[in-house]
Amino acid sequence: MSPVAEAQPRFLGAGMVEFGAGLRPVDPARGSGLLCSGCGFLLVRPQQAECGHRYCTACVRRLLGDTDKATCSVCSERLSPSQFHKDRAAERDALSTAVSCPGAGCSWTGTLASYLEHLCPPGASPGAAGKPAPKIPEAEVVTWTPRGGGNPQLDSPDLQRRIQQLEATVASLRRELRIQAAAMEALQHRRLPELPAPGACVEPAGGVGGPGAPELASTDGTLVWKLQGFSRLLRDARAGRRASVYSSLFATHPFGYRLCLRLYPDGDGAGRGTHLSLFMALAKGPYDDLLAWPFLRKVTFHLLDPRRRRPALSEAFAPDPCSTSFQQPRGRLNVASGSPLFAPHGQLQGYLKDDTLYVKAVVELAGLEV
Repeated sequence: MSPVAEAQPRFLGAGMVEFGAGLRPVDPARGSGLLCSGCGFLLVRPQQAECGHRYCTACVRRLLGDTDKATCSVCSERLSPSQFHKDRAAERDALSTAVSCPGAGCSWTGTLASYLEHLCPPGASPGAAGKPAPKIPEAEVVTWTPRGGGNPQLDSPDLQRRIQQLEATVASLRRELRIQAAAMEALQHRRLPELPAPGACVEPAGGVGGPGAPELASTDGTLVWKLQGFSRLLRDARAGRRASVYSSLFATHPFGYRLCLRLYPDGDGAGRGTHLSLFMALAKGPYDDLLAWPFLRKVTFHLLDPRRRRPALSEAFAPDPCSTSFQQPRGRLNVASGSPLFAPHGQLQGYLKDDTLYVKAVVELAGLEV
């Protein structure tokens, strides 16, 4: 493996473009949480280490090399290969992030996903004067060529099968982007607590009060999230119609941090297909400039039994002060962080009543200045 590789698109004949890492978000503030902790560029096939930091798949391989241990570039924690897990949430967010073509003379701008199909105009050349090619660790490369490219060397059955696979991947990404675009459009007309599509059946319970009360489920650092019709949410997730749902906003105190939960009924990352995954995201609030950053309050998740026959399933995590997930939000929401293995599917039936699931989140408030 060579130590570095040019991370620019290159023409490979018949309109074929090489696609790899080396791209940065058009809006650095909104995309700061989606940068690789290794190469510093926008995540490509991201994996999250158990220490909380994210890397491109190629950067994970570079960290590990020929050994069975890697050292995190940010926190220096020692990690084994089994402590890296695919991060589908970050992958979707990265693919929907706006980027611009690094080719000199090309003014194209679009999402990372649409960059797969981008062709620079005649005369544009990647890495030309004025746009030097960045040097980064060797990254995985995907090639793409339109049908009918006219090059007989590209007509092999293996290549055509690869093209068909890529077309299917792009179609799937487009569907996911349409869902996300619809949610973002809804945000322009509705409050953030209504982020899930209609029918998501999220009904938070708890005291409401203080400034901005109509849009907050609670202002005491505790959220009880009632998810009705859970079997339908699980079916939708397994069918690829909607992988996750959001809770309402809640706050640590009337003038405090604002947060929400993101739940994957069919799991995400290491929990995909076997667990219910639960994450917390910091939301932009009106008093953020008065608060201490990064956010360092311990958060505990609970899965409650409404019949009170069994103890709650609980898991706590302490925020990583080096992670961008816990810095002051610049966009509407930071990248969510939490537990991909929160609750095994095999245990969920014991916590369901009338097809309703109850999830509770508690933020530790001891010593917090109000």
